[in-house]
Amino acid sequence: MSRVPQVSSPTRGLVASSLRSSLVDGPGHRHVLFLQGCNFDCLACHNPSTIAVCDDCGVCVAGCPLDALSVSGGRVVFHLDRCDGCDICIRVCPSNSSPMAQETTVEEILEPLRADAPFLSGITVTGGEPTLQVDFLVELFEAIKSDPDLSRLTTLVDTNGTLSPEGWKRLAPVLDGAMVDLKAGNPGLHRTLTGQEMDPVLVSIRWLHGHGLLAEVRLLVVEGVTDTDEELDAWASFVGGVSTSIPVRLMRFRHEGTRPAARAWPETSEEALVRVRDHLAAAGLTQVAV
Repeated sequence: MSRVPQVSSPTRGLVASSLRSSLVDGPGHRHVLFLQGCNFDCLACHNPSTIAVCDDCGVCVAGCPLDALSVSGGRVVFHLDRCDGCDICIRVCPSNSSPMAQETTVEEILEPLRADAPFLSGITVTGGEPTLQVDFLVELFEAIKSDPDLSRLTTLVDTNGTLSPEGWKRLAPVLDGAMVDLKAGNPGLHRTLTGQEMDPVLVSIRWLHGHGLLAEVRLLVVEGVTDTDEELDAWASFVGGVSTSIPVRLMRFRHEGTRPAARAWPETSEEALVRVRDHLAAAGLTQVAV
């Protein structure tokens, strides 16, 4: 058996949760890490409790029926062994944040990875927005690539694409690919849906494609919102202008996990996905998957 390298680093990641097994977060069988904190406030977010970072206000402590939360030194402390996952703490939080996010070392993440490595294809880090913690990402992926038992695993990020080119340059040597969400085709709709400008996302898509690191571009299909002919034409014009062969993934909007305001939109039908796929294919994109 090969020697397991020990990772020693003061850098910690703020981790919301993890999945030891997923078949829908990139190719193959993947470990998925959800990081806490996002610079977008997407109306259609399926993980809204990962957007804001807990500010230790303490409102959630009294609301927890199992005393799984306490306050120590002005910080909210989460006791995993007492939690049953009811999420009352998130529902009572003024910012809809999760007090259950934990500061985690690279080594603490590598331990379950080593146990599951024979059955895994790779690791996907998502969020929240994972690249807000780029120092932690670099150290985590460096540790994976330097570990003889883990180095074959592919390292992917699922990102909103707002990392600067300088940040991507730091991450590139240990990154196998980025799955980028392009939320809209027009800047105005992008601002409405995310609260942020789309230009940094376009810059990232171009940079990642130019360096062979763009795994796919994703479009969340919301009927009557992101699937209008005008939106799809603008979306396809940009993506096709970079390359018509970029892998495109159409994502279905569902109500599960979303905030009440988003549930006014219908869940995406199979017919809508097919129509969007056909529209983008007619616009010249050659690798559109549902």
